[in-house]
Amino acid sequence: MERRRSRLIFWVVLLLIFGCGGEKESSSKAGAVDFVSSEFTPSNPRTTDPITIDPALISGEKVELKWMINGVLQGVEKAELSPQYFVKRDTVMCVVLVNGKEEKKVGPVVIANTKPEIVWVRVEPSEPHHGDELSLEGDVRDPDENDDISFIADWFINGKLAFSGERLSGDKIKAGDEIYVEVEPFDGDERGVKVGTAKISVQNSIPGILVGSLQTKERVVYYEIEITDPDGDNVDLTLEQSPPGMRLEGNSLIWETPEIDKDTSFLVNIKARDERGGESSNSFSLDLKKGEMQ
Repeated sequence: MERRRSRLIFWVVLLLIFGCGGEKESSSKAGAVDFVSSEFTPSNPRTTDPITIDPALISGEKVELKWMINGVLQGVEKAELSPQYFVKRDTVMCVVLVNGKEEKKVGPVVIANTKPEIVWVRVEPSEPHHGDELSLEGDVRDPDENDDISFIADWFINGKLAFSGERLSGDKIKAGDEIYVEVEPFDGDERGVKVGTAKISVQNSIPGILVGSLQTKERVVYYEIEITDPDGDNVDLTLEQSPPGMRLEGNSLIWETPEIDKDTSFLVNIKARDERGGESSNSFSLDLKKGEMQ
């Protein structure tokens, strides 16, 4: 009899212990708010990134989201904030309310810069000559519309770095040079991806001919001829048209005039040809007066 009473007391105590514990655990869960995740994605958003939040709560709770930009409440209650609501350097925060009561503030986070991107870029002029200044033309995509985009450029001549800057002086190039540029867009904060232009070739510049004034000594006339070639090429001169007996000696045009019985004019045409095949010519009229050539 005494043994049965002891067993009965044991089971009663055991039931009381587990019963009380179960009630305590249940009551603790009833008022809990369990945030599985409540951080921004991405954690460092740029101007093109939608910002999302996942305040996963236990079922049955009423959850509200209040988005704020620079302290101003936005009319968005979804779990995603579109990039149309913010720009670079804006401060974004989200307030999570459960059953009308503020439970958590997520953020703030400052919207980061978006790197610019080159759509296309080329060198102008596309067929330059010595003396022509070279520049870059192109189109850049940049979501931060107020950014002032510039090009950071490295100019390569015949495969070697020759200059860094947006423009290349024309005195640095000559006929036959091959040029390309490596370009990075820069928005004042960050550089975008480097892009290389197509290669262009510097064109040959034709030589120039400058004929000096007529000089005479007795019955000999001569002209000094000045040849210019922007590329520094060797230049050959030929007489394409001239009176009989006229000749070239170096850069001098010489003629021993015959006796004339009346005023006479002769057409003279000189051609210059450089070593790359570039040609130019100069024509002029040689007028002789009878009285001057006796």
